[in-house]
Amino acid sequence: MMSGLIFNTLYIFFVVLEMILFIYVITSWFPLNAKFKNFLKTLIDPILEPVRFLLKRSIFNTPTADLSPIISFVIILYLQEFFYYLK
Repeated sequence: MMSGLIFNTLYIFFVVLEMILFIYVITSWFPLNAKFKNFLKTLIDPILEPVRFLLKRSIFNTPTADLSPIISFVIILYLQEFFYYLK
C-alpha cells in the first residue's frame, strides 16, 4: 500500500517535470517575460546541467544545437513509465 503511494507520487512528479520541460522548450522560442523564463530555468536547470556536462564530453557536442532538453525528455519519459508500471 505504502510503496504504491510512493511510486504513484514519483510517477506524478515525472509527469509534472515533463510538462515543465515542455513549457521551457516552447518558451525558449518566443520572447516572453524574463521573470517567467528565469523561473522555468531555475526549475529545469538541475535536470539539464548534468546532461549538458555529459554532452560536452561526447561525440554529440554540437555548438549549434542544445540537445540536452531532448535527452532529458527521453530520460524523464523512461522514468515516468518505469514508475507507472511499479505502482
